[in-house]
Amino acid sequence: MKSILVLRYAALGDFIMAVPALTKIRSSFSGHKIILLTTHTSEKSIQKLVSSYVGGASYVPWVDLVMPNLIDQVEVIKDVFNIRQLWSLRTKFSNIDFDAGILLLDPCSPWVGRIKKLILLRFLLGMAPIYGWRSKGSINGDVSLLKLSGSLRHHVHGPLQFLSELPEPQTYKDDELRFDLRPSCDSERWASSWMAKGNIQDKRLVAIAPGSLQPHKQWPIESYSQLIEALLISYDDIYLVILGAPKDKAIGEAMVTLNPDRISNLAGVTTIDQSAAFLRYVTLLIGNDGGAMHLGDAMGCKVISLVPGIEYPDSVEPWHNKDLAIRWPVDCAPCYSFTNCPQGHQKCMREIPVAVVLAKCKTVL
Repeated sequence: MKSILVLRYAALGDFIMAVPALTKIRSSFSGHKIILLTTHTSEKSIQKLVSSYVGGASYVPWVDLVMPNLIDQVEVIKDVFNIRQLWSLRTKFSNIDFDAGILLLDPCSPWVGRIKKLILLRFLLGMAPIYGWRSKGSINGDVSLLKLSGSLRHHVHGPLQFLSELPEPQTYKDDELRFDLRPSCDSERWASSWMAKGNIQDKRLVAIAPGSLQPHKQWPIESYSQLIEALLISYDDIYLVILGAPKDKAIGEAMVTLNPDRISNLAGVTTIDQSAAFLRYVTLLIGNDGGAMHLGDAMGCKVISLVPGIEYPDSVEPWHNKDLAIRWPVDCAPCYSFTNCPQGHQKCMREIPVAVVLAKCKTVL
């Protein structure tokens, strides 16, 4: 069987935004074996943070949600700068008959990083054609001019660029894009069992994801607590569940104390696969911009995402819930700083009023 090698650097949120592209790859290369080459990120500081909640650089648990329906095999690069590992990978791939390589990039991604990825695929594939790298991009990450030209679009569109570069170019419409995530049967059974044990089938579930990998993407915990109290007062028929990584467990425990009879803490308890299955039951998910928001969006629940001023509006908001996203206008946005607030004040998140979030919740509830 001939194969297609797909390169996508991504943690949970960015990976989910590439799922429509993976769906198109599967349909465009019917009969091929799809091999995904991935890592969390090439940024070592972010790699360390992501590794801390998934259990190491070699773990990419979100990929399980698309195997084998979209991907047949996964190869993880623990360190993109490790020449020995890359050479070993090249040796392994030399026994595979590749028809093509595909780069799944963010819209207008900087050319420096793009060329590095292109060289990597060429090193691994030899002379097989490579698609997905020819779109407009920035030189050093400054995308303001590209925004003005209309080239900068939502991140879902970036990975789909390969379609226009195929020998027979393809187009697509926004309403035909699919996020085909499939939790395992074990996780589906776990979620169903949890719902039954909690005796909350007659309640509307509201999930809160208060954690964030990066401090400058964090809405204050005090604000979340005020929001929870307001929601419990406003609606007798809702039950709240706290979701998050192991590091968010203490935050979840503190929030449970607000009303132990109507709040449960699953932060640090559920796997990503279990969370995906659980989110099928959730009416509304509220949280900081990140993987949980995109996961909830893909699984079909309403999502209110609190989006920092890192990137332009309509770039990273959950695809089906753009109108429910909340951004607070600040003069310094967009900063394109992915590891810290350049100004040190984090106003784009800290100044979002609880009343604004509550009002948005009421439009759903």
